[in-house]
Formats: sequence, structure tokens, C-alpha cells
Amino acid sequence: MKQLLLNQTCVFHLTRMAFRVQNKYKKRYHLTDEDDLLALIHFVDNSKDIELRRSFMLFYINCPDAIKDYLESHHDIQSPIECYQSLGSL
Repeated sequence: MKQLLLNQTCVFHLTRMAFRVQNKYKKRYHLTDEDDLLALIHFVDNSKDIELRRSFMLFYINCPDAIKDYLESHHDIQSPIECYQSLGSL
């Protein structure tokens, strides 16, 4: 994501995710390192922790479309909102 800039809201939610992961799971991610940033997003994407999922959803909602496209096409990270969209048709 070196060529893509994160907005302030995205950085806020990434910081919240990193803080929760560090406190609860004792894993440390440096948000200034692209590999760590992607590892954090992968960890949260696969997590069942509701607080992490909420932060990930808020991060994703506030991401610019270019970053969403980059994550989906290069890193196989899907929108956390997709699994809830089918609930709207109930």
C-alpha cells in the first residue's frame, strides 16, 4: 500500500485494531511497515473477535475505493460487509 494513502479515519481504526490485537492476543504489528499492516488486516479478517470485526468493518467502510480494490485484487481480502448484505433480503 506504499502508493496508496490512508485517510485519518482509516489510520484511527487500524490503530484500534492493532491495540486490541496487542492487548488481547499479544501480537505486535507496526503500522509503518507495509508487511505488518497487511498481516494485521489478514489476522483481523480471519478473526472471530467481535470488537476486531467491528473495527475492521469501520476501517473498510471508510477506506478509499482504490485501497479496497488493492486489498481485494492483490491480497484476497474481501469486504466484511458482504456476509451481512444477504440479511437485508429477509
